[in-house]
Amino acid sequence: MKKSTKGAVAAGAAAVLLLGGLGSFALWSDEEPVSGGTINSGELNFALVPGSGNWTETSVVPEADLGADPSGFPIVPGDVLEYSTSYVVNWAGDNLRASITADFTDVAGDTALADALDTEVSVNGGTSLPNGSAVDFPLTTSPQTITAEVTITFDEATADLIAQNESVNLNAFTLTLDQVRP
Repeated sequence: MKKSTKGAVAAGAAAVLLLGGLGSFALWSDEEPVSGGTINSGELNFALVPGSGNWTETSVVPEADLGADPSGFPIVPGDVLEYSTSYVVNWAGDNLRASITADFTDVAGDTALADALDTEVSVNGGTSLPNGSAVDFPLTTSPQTITAEVTITFDEATADLIAQNESVNLNAFTLTLDQVRP
């Protein structure tokens, strides 16, 4: 065989080998659809029951009803204010659990008074936990009405002139509903 023919055959074989890497070579295959249908995501949200928020001074007998706005009440060491309100919780999901957290981090005002206020939160009259703690509660039926209670205690050990004639804005505290994984 001539050198030029051998060169042409070698070049052709090299081209076939190079083109083979581009997918021209295939083995048998098959595919079938997977049955499963459509899935939907669940939900977890809550809304304030209109007109349900109320403040009460609970350290005196009889308790003092402060209404929806406690801004006219001059709090003193030893006073305990309780905010009680109802929420409608809408939820859907088999593996869904929930918690409520009271967050006072954005409450603005005078530092000495803010530091002297201890806060707790509870749901449906259950165990009270300190500010920032998540209070778990069962989800039973949807929609479900729950009562959240936030207690603010002015530390009775506040002495001398500390925290006198000061104020904090309670409009900045929030309640957060969170999903909890079982």
